[in-house]
Amino acid sequence: MPEQNMGYQKPFDPTEYQRRFQQTRERMSRLGYDLIICQDPANMGWLTGFDGWSFYVP
Repeated sequence: MPEQNMGYQKPFDPTEYQRRFQQTRERMSRLGYDLIICQDPANMGWLTGFDGWSFYVP
């Protein structure tokens, strides 16, 4: 029987993560933001790949 990989499957590779993170930092700088708080599940998913959707706590 073939071995199955039960590890975490990342939604995108590290270069894509870095591209998104850099794009966010550049836009924050243009707008004069030092901090953003990301609480919308769709935005968290785009920026980090995190998919922890739930109906009581995102």
